[in-house]
Amino acid sequence: MSSFAWIIVIVLLLTLVGSLALLFVTVKYYWGERGAPPLTGEERKRQKVEEERLRAKQIEYVEQHPIKTRKPSFWDNTK
Repeated sequence: MSSFAWIIVIVLLLTLVGSLALLFVTVKYYWGERGAPPLTGEERKRQKVEEERLRAKQIEYVEQHPIKTRKPSFWDNTK
């Protein structure tokens, strides 16, 4: 085979591999975890309760660990 034919074969193989990768990502995105149907009523309630519990935990953590601001002086580099 001439070198020009090899270039064509390599380009076709790379095109095929790229197309298969794109197809795989598309199928995984649309029919994978993200493509799940919407939650039913009971599952939505359970998810909302869980989110509220986690949010309350975050608020409690922030109240216990306030943000420490820097000193107003530019030259004072301590916290």
